Amino acid sequence: MEEFGERFVRENIDVIDVGDMRVHQRLVIPQVGAGRTLSVTFERYSEEIGQAVCVSTAKGKLQIGEERAARFILWADHSPVKVDLQITNRVPSDIVLWNAWRRHDGGVDAALRYAGMLVESVRTSVWHLRCSDGIGSADFDDLVLRVELR
Repeated sequence: MEEFGERFVRENIDVIDVGDMRVHQRLVIPQVGAGRTLSVTFERYSEEIGQAVCVSTAKGKLQIGEERAARFILWADHSPVKVDLQITNRVPSDIVLWNAWRRHDGGVDAALRYAGMLVESVRTSVWHLRCSDGIGSADFDDLVLRVELR
């Protein structure tokens, strides 16, 4: 099987078909306005390698408690089970989520080899993400989380 990362780059797309699965490189929530809250709930994750979800906005900042940034990396093994991110941008902006993992040398990788997400739309503004890291073969139980925009 061809690596997902190679296909995402070669085909210059965010979603590929692999057998009967639609594998996403990232989840893009379009044009989210200020004052909304994005909740990320970790359901389960592999403890073998540190698993994370990255959340970013191109305009403005996200806020967790007193911390404000354009991008956060939420580590499943170091974050609360549920994390609320406040959207503080002044104009609507896309919110982008993708999975990442910690290398054995302490660095962070994403979007390599068999990394990708199965994205299920549960209902309007609620998604269930099953993520495969890029280590070994595809395993969409490496990181499982729920994302809700309120």
